[in-house]
Amino acid sequence: MKFKVYSLILFVSFLISMGCQRDDICPETTDTTPLLIIRFYDINDPAVPLAPQNLGIREENSEEFVFIRNDRNRDQVITYERFTGDSLAIPLKTDSDITSFKFILNNTEAALEDGTQDTDILTFTYGINEEYINRACAFKVNYVGLKVDAQEAEDNSRWIQDIQVEQANIVDQNQAHVSIFF
Repeated sequence: MKFKVYSLILFVSFLISMGCQRDDICPETTDTTPLLIIRFYDINDPAVPLAPQNLGIREENSEEFVFIRNDRNRDQVITYERFTGDSLAIPLKTDSDITSFKFILNNTEAALEDGTQDTDILTFTYGINEEYINRACAFKVNYVGLKVDAQEAEDNSRWIQDIQVEQANIVDQNQAHVSIFF
């Protein structure tokens, strides 16, 4: 009797293990939809990367700041509320061919109160090219024909002096796609 019970348990365990296939889990090394990589440079010396101080980035018509998951630490979320660095990665919409962000320089309460906060609106337009990866990872979106349009917000002062699209097709995150000079 014990032999039959153990045989049944072994058989059920075998069936359950056969139900899971390798392609049910998307490996972390698989390329997924790339983020837009932006580098900031000094307008007076374009070869020198420059970090804008206390940069806040939020989608236009939204009060929420942009956030992404950290690729190196999946449990950590990077919020662009007061970011200081010479490069960043932000997500573009995958269900639309246009994404607009407010880039807010000096994004602090003190700068807001004394009027030294500067806001520019960058509108990214692009085509969407979906690529099927596999059953576990589903689709990856590549962006083609990237264009950037800058306009000043209601404060009537532009802090971004020039924008150059370095790569019009965004298929990976290996190098900068857009350079911003200020």
